[in-house]
Amino acid sequence: MYQAIQWELCDHVGILRLNRPERLNAIDNVMRNEIEQVLRAAEADPDVWTIIATGNGRGFCSGADLKARHEAEKTGGGGTAPQPLFDMKYYYAIGFSQINKPVIAAVNGVTRGAGCNMAFAADFRILSEQANFGVNFVERGLMGETATWYLPRLVGHARAAEICLLGEPFDAQQALAWGLATKVVAHDKLMDEAMALARKLNSKAPIAVQMTKVALRRAWEQDVEQQLELQNTMNNKLRGTEDTKEALRAFIEKRPPQFKGN
Repeated sequence: MYQAIQWELCDHVGILRLNRPERLNAIDNVMRNEIEQVLRAAEADPDVWTIIATGNGRGFCSGADLKARHEAEKTGGGGTAPQPLFDMKYYYAIGFSQINKPVIAAVNGVTRGAGCNMAFAADFRILSEQANFGVNFVERGLMGETATWYLPRLVGHARAAEICLLGEPFDAQQALAWGLATKVVAHDKLMDEAMALARKLNSKAPIAVQMTKVALRRAWEQDVEQQLELQNTMNNKLRGTEDTKEALRAFIEKRPPQFKGN
């Protein structure tokens, strides 16, 4: 079905694998459009509660495919960088943070440029001990795209300036020390850890999880009174769901709730 990615759904967990291992999963137009398709479908699918994004081969994502862009320019097919032709909500650099389903980045290896943007946009980052990063846009005569938005919020302005302005690579343990990683694990345990986190997320009421993600995102845009009003509106909607009623029944009956996402 897809050329540059793989997608599977297992027990409400959607697994997105970037699948250009020969190019360290560099993003070309095909991959970009396929990521959009998957995110649109996952957002609309009530059976998808959580998403794990990872890469096949040695890389998570080495960034934009500059070689493909250069070849296109030589043949007259791409004089400028490709621009997204779709709703920005699903653009690969911000899509993981903009959709309502929680996203876990299982970072398996080399991550550069636009690949960093994707990882930083995720809600959780589980890193293989072999993972390494480089926000190396300045080395290409460019700037850090959405990294300049996510990093100050994740690690503070001073550290973000160091990462973006110097463009120097750093490894998984450094990412953990800076607060960029949820956890660093042995390489062969990466997907096991990511799945364990996904199952933990899926043990919660999925609609409440999704609304909480939206509220966290909106918190950067409004003051505390606006945030309280938003959360009151959301809680009023949640009180009408079957999952909230099931949570109350389970509490009274002293048993684990069985959520169904409705």
